[in-house]
Amino acid sequence: QPPSLLALHMLALASTSFVGFAPLSAPASRSGAVRARPAVAGLLDGVKDAFGGGDKPLVAADRVTPFDRWLGLDKDLEAELNDGVDQDVTYVDPSDASNYVSLSLVKPMGIAFVENEGGCGGVFVDEVLNSGSAASASPVLARGDQLVAVGSTLVLGWEFDATLDAIKASDDSATKLVLFRGPTSFLYGPTKASEEWYQENLL
Repeated sequence: QPPSLLALHMLALASTSFVGFAPLSAPASRSGAVRARPAVAGLLDGVKDAFGGGDKPLVAADRVTPFDRWLGLDKDLEAELNDGVDQDVTYVDPSDASNYVSLSLVKPMGIAFVENEGGCGGVFVDEVLNSGSAASASPVLARGDQLVAVGSTLVLGWEFDATLDAIKASDDSATKLVLFRGPTSFLYGPTKASEEWYQENLL
């Protein structure tokens, strides 16, 4: 069976001098959550414009190179790359306060947090248990909500144990949690919000 156009495209890229790397998998913590390394700062400014200001879906055309177009492979490659890709994924701006939820919960909260994979750190809501205050809270938490602050403390990119320690250390009758409702690629990526923005807008 002849190789697909996508396979030929990848072979052509492999023949160049491009070198890539990926983070090593981190061991699991005693709590069962997957550990990841702390977040790194975004390196580019204005990248959000590439996403059409929050309205443009991520499309396969952005991954087709000028070399592909020169060979006349662009249309077929776009069709192959689009196969099985969710075209409804759109940019979620981490510098827009409307993309965050904030609520105050008494303990026990009944939230199962899991640490993000991929080296960015931070934790997200994996499950809301019926036995805690979060089960009847408003707004309702959703699986995948990213925890960014506990009270006035920014925990963005923190490891699992350190984040839970911050929750345990809260002496308030109800602990304020701030969570981002969007993918980690936007929360921790090149368009991540600054610590000053969080202090001014959410904490």
